Amino acid sequence: MTAETKTALLTRFQLATFLEAVRLVDEGIASARDIDIAMRAGAGLVVGPLEWADTTGLDVIVQQLEQMQEIIGERFKPPASLLTKVARGQLGRSTGQGYMAYHGS
Repeated sequence: MTAETKTALLTRFQLATFLEAVRLVDEGIASARDIDIAMRAGAGLVVGPLEWADTTGLDVIVQQLEQMQEIIGERFKPPASLLTKVARGQLGRSTGQGYMAYHGS
């Protein structure tokens, strides 16, 4: 397996995990913080999917999802709640607000 293939697989898994985390938040099942804690503790991730997205930049995540949607289909369509955050300028860590609030950013 090439390094490029590994990167593509990792990105796809990260985006899919992020999308499910957003669905859980949108459905009121768990808070963003609780989801990230569970994924770090239960799945052994270094950073949870929502903090990962906030660090990457939610605008960048939207671009990646749109590219994946073109290739794979509707299951990678950016959720309305994500598009709303981006439209409000809540891009994640760089702006101090995304799925988490970042003080001193």
